[in-house]
Amino acid sequence: MPIVVTGLSHRTAPVAIRDGVAVLPKAVDAVLHALQHISIVSECALLSTCNRTEIYLVTSQVDEAIDRVWDIVGQESGISPEELRAHLFGHVDAEAVRHLFGVASGLDSMVMGEPQIAGQVKDAGAYALSAGSSKTVLNRLFRSATEASKRARTETEIGTGAVSVSFAAVELAKKILGNLEGQRALVLGAGEMSELTARHLIDNGVKSLTVASRTLARAEDLAERIQGRAVAWDTAMAHLDQADVVISSTSAEVYVLGRDAVATAMQKRKNKSMFLIDIAMPRDIDPEAGNLYNVFLYDLDDLESVVGANLEKRKIEAQKVAHILDEEVQAFVAWINSLDVVPTIVALRQHFQGFLESELEHARLDDLTEEQQAQIAYLLKRYMNKLLHKPVTRLKEAAEAEDGMGYVEALSYLFELGATTQQATEQHTKEEIPDVR
Repeated sequence: MPIVVTGLSHRTAPVAIRDGVAVLPKAVDAVLHALQHISIVSECALLSTCNRTEIYLVTSQVDEAIDRVWDIVGQESGISPEELRAHLFGHVDAEAVRHLFGVASGLDSMVMGEPQIAGQVKDAGAYALSAGSSKTVLNRLFRSATEASKRARTETEIGTGAVSVSFAAVELAKKILGNLEGQRALVLGAGEMSELTARHLIDNGVKSLTVASRTLARAEDLAERIQGRAVAWDTAMAHLDQADVVISSTSAEVYVLGRDAVATAMQKRKNKSMFLIDIAMPRDIDPEAGNLYNVFLYDLDDLESVVGANLEKRKIEAQKVAHILDEEVQAFVAWINSLDVVPTIVALRQHFQGFLESELEHARLDDLTEEQQAQIAYLLKRYMNKLLHKPVTRLKEAAEAEDGMGYVEALSYLFELGATTQQATEQHTKEEIPDVR
């Protein structure tokens, strides 16, 4: 049965539409439960993040299944079916596989190569498996996507280099100061950029983080969110020398930090290095401050040049990732094709094994010891395996080339495998298909 992905993302839908259909974690169980009750859907999984909502299906009727899915997922969104469908994308079989592998590897992310999506894909697959909506095919698909992502991130540099201004600032600070653990940071201003940069500093181990704003209440709000300490503006200026890292992002129209103030702080610090990050527009910090000994000043232009270079590097690395995904998709498609022949291979082995056991029962081996009888049985089984090795290998090769069903029908007819094949099929749809050799 075909593998299908249907969904929307930042590439196809504005944020209002994405927010409308996003499935909150507490609602995932209910959605998967509802999808499982669509009679034409045999497996399903859900991937919902801030940038995408995607449903993966194994179904015999692609178009009808997609319609039924969005009747369920979209019914709580308040968005008309016509408007919703205008933003949907869909892929089937190999293209669906490639899409998920690309998503897991960060190629489809808003920020190319971002690492969080790999964990989100892994969690979505594990959740569907635990909910019973993912079985043989989707379980293997999501595990393969995780492996493809690991290859992409270990064999290329798709995830290296800062690609946001706030993260680039922190990476530069680490290069200059060596290690942020134990360092003290001061945030001037309480806007979004200040918060993002402050959070990156905390994640990298700064010892303490102080927030100052012209409006103390705003400083207190930000300090509470990032578990920092708020101080009045004049207090921050008076104790500037205590900061190893200063982030400034205010809406002031003049410099809030002049050269003289920094020079005074550096005297108190005995010229111990100070890192200044000016992410305001217009600038907050007098560029002359950057000429002081052991003062390292970076503004938006500096940071954006770093980000731009890293993004270009990731685009180059993305081409290498694409080649890796080609290999991984080909391997998965070959496995999918082999599912058509696995029950026949299992049935063929069971047929010969049954024949062997029947003949051993009728053989006159009573005069032999148990050890001798076991040795004969072992030798016959080895002979059977050698006899079947070439046909089984050729059958798997034919399946990988999408030409296996003719051989399946021939073997089933020649050895009358019909009932045995059906039993093998029913057995292996309930569990992971083994790699039959």
